[in-house]
Amino acid sequence: MSRFGSEGEDIIGRWSEEKLDLLAKYLKAYSVIMNEQKKSWLRAYYYIDAFAGSVRPRAKEDEQRYIDGSPLRALQTEPRFDGYWFIDVSPRRVERVQHLREEFPDRVIEVRQGNCNEVLRNEIVPRLPYSSMQRAFVFLDPYGLQVDWETVQELANTKTCDIFVNFSVMGVTRLLPRDQDPDPEVVEQLSQVMGSTDWITQIYREPPGIQLDIFGNPTEPASSRDTIQAEWLARLYTEQLRSLFPHVSRPVLMRNSTNSVLYSLCLASHNQTAIKITNEIFNRYERLRDLGE
Repeated sequence: MSRFGSEGEDIIGRWSEEKLDLLAKYLKAYSVIMNEQKKSWLRAYYYIDAFAGSVRPRAKEDEQRYIDGSPLRALQTEPRFDGYWFIDVSPRRVERVQHLREEFPDRVIEVRQGNCNEVLRNEIVPRLPYSSMQRAFVFLDPYGLQVDWETVQELANTKTCDIFVNFSVMGVTRLLPRDQDPDPEVVEQLSQVMGSTDWITQIYREPPGIQLDIFGNPTEPASSRDTIQAEWLARLYTEQLRSLFPHVSRPVLMRNSTNSVLYSLCLASHNQTAIKITNEIFNRYERLRDLGE
C-alpha cells in the first residue's frame, strides 16, 4: 500500500526508485529509435501511463527528497514523444497530473480519470490501429492486480503498442491460502489478471505419493503452495505474455529492503531489438545491485 506525505504525495521505497530509473533508461533508447523511424514511415509515437498519479513522490528513507515519477521521466525524455496520455483512477492524483500542462506547455498532454482498463480499451486502442502508422509505449505499473488480461490482449492485438509491465507477484501470493484450495472468487480474480489459472491446480495438487529423498525422508512436491517462489510466478506471467507478443524480455525482480520480491518488471514488444535493449538494461541493473549487496 502507498504511504502519503504531509501534502498527500506518495512515499516510495528504494525499489520504486530503481524501477523508475529502468523506465527512464528504456524510454531514452525507445525514443531515439522511434524518432529515427519518423524520417521514413512513422507518423507519430506516444507515451501512455496507466497509473500516472505519482508525479513527485518522496523517498521513504529521506522524506525531504522528492523523486521524479513516471510522468516526469517521460516528459523529460529526449527526443520527445508526439503526445502523452496520463490515466489514474484517483481524483487527487489526476489533479497533480493536470498541473504538468503548466510545466510543459509545449507538450501534447491528455489526462483521463478512470479505470485504466476501460480508458485503454475504449479510448486509446481504437486510436492506434496498425494502419495508422503510429506507435505507443504503454507503462502498466499498477498498485496491485488492477490490470485485466483482456486489456493486455487488446493492446497486443493492435500490433502498435509495446508494454512495460510491472507485475504484482506479491499481490498474487497474498491471494493464495496456504492451508486450503483458493475460493472460486480468488481463482476468477487471478484468471482475470493472468489469463489462465491452470497453474493453480498444479500447486494445490496432492503429490502422487510420498516422495523420499536419498536419506529416506519425505520431500515436498516440486511445486506446491508452500514452496511457490516469486521467480516461478514472474516466469509464469512472462510466458503468458509470450502467447500475445512475439518478443518478451526476461523479467527483472524488484525487491524491497528485506530482499522480498514485490513485483517483476518486463517488456512485451513487437520488435526484437527492443527486447535486446531491455535485457541489457536489466543485466546492468542486476550486476550493480549484486555489487551493492
